[in-house]
Amino acid sequence: MLFVGRTTMVLATAAAVGFASMRLNILDLLVFVGALWGALVFPVIASFYWNKVTNKAFTTSVLLALALFLPVRFEWLSMDGAVGYLVDVVSVVGVGVIAGLMAFGFFGLRVARVVAVVAALIAAPFSIGFLHDYAVLSASLVAYAVSTVVCWAMSVNSKEDFDFDVISHRVGDFDPVEDHSDGDPDNDQTLTKDRA
Repeated sequence: MLFVGRTTMVLATAAAVGFASMRLNILDLLVFVGALWGALVFPVIASFYWNKVTNKAFTTSVLLALALFLPVRFEWLSMDGAVGYLVDVVSVVGVGVIAGLMAFGFFGLRVARVVAVVAALIAAPFSIGFLHDYAVLSASLVAYAVSTVVCWAMSVNSKEDFDFDVISHRVGDFDPVEDHSDGDPDNDQTLTKDRA
């Protein structure tokens, strides 16, 4: 855990220096942060309510979502023809993901599934064929869709159920509170006075 934390800090610092040297405008950075949030949102929410999410699925889905967000957002690929239609279809799935997550928060999983499918079906005729012209919107929707589908696909057949108590067991308590009372009420009062 310590190694991962240190490595993450080095990578985050390198990324910050890289972004600062590229002199991107604030809107581009905000869109990028929004996409990062979008790539993280489904796996994070799913991990709270669905114990099948694996570490591998979580990490892979976030990295793949970001890897697909960047070329769509900055138009590194030509969006003509089949690529544009593919981006539109994946974006429609992203519309369903957003609607489903909002419904899930209020009404639960069963309603969320119905809302997601209905929202995607309603958005499809209005989106497919031209949504890729709006790079910021379509890239964000692609990030939402990819993180959701990949995380679900990699986790659905998992044999291991994740439990947050596992983290507590593996990591341990770094700041334990020592119990000096030994069942003696006079000793408890002495400790309380010492702390005051």
